Amino acid sequence: MTHLPPLAPRAASSEPRARRLGGALAVIFWCACGITAVPLALMFSVIANVGVEGAASLLMDGLRGPGLSAELLRLGLLPQAVLFVWALAMVLLTVARSRHALTAVPWLMVAWVVVSAYAQFSIRSVLQQGAVDTMDFAALFPNLLLQAATAAAVFGYFAEGRRPQEYYVR
Repeated sequence: MTHLPPLAPRAASSEPRARRLGGALAVIFWCACGITAVPLALMFSVIANVGVEGAASLLMDGLRGPGLSAELLRLGLLPQAVLFVWALAMVLLTVARSRHALTAVPWLMVAWVVVSAYAQFSIRSVLQQGAVDTMDFAALFPNLLLQAATAAAVFGYFAEGRRPQEYYVR
């Protein structure tokens, strides 16, 4: 039978456990990092392929076009832009350990839910030439409810959670 030496005791950290990034706060932070990184990587990839002028031209042509696809693109990018702002704020305020995160992060999540709901109904309206009815609401309701529940959970966690209250100290 082999004998393993006992593990050495861990060195005690100078920071209390709740002051470290961990638990649900770490999951939210790393998700925000991913949400921030993807659009930036896409932007740099487009710039690397077609240059700055080409990327600007592609973006403006896509956003200013008169057709249905341009209108859908504009409406579809609205919630993505708000989610990017939320994620960027989450990353920057978490790295800075700023107490502003306790207020800004939940309210930006609420803004995302509102803009997302607007965009979803607007896209339906564009596709059906303004004939949105209660059946569209029924189709969109589960997604809207999930988004609202997510925002409420983030709001509650940042307002009453022990780790966010102790982590954001500046």
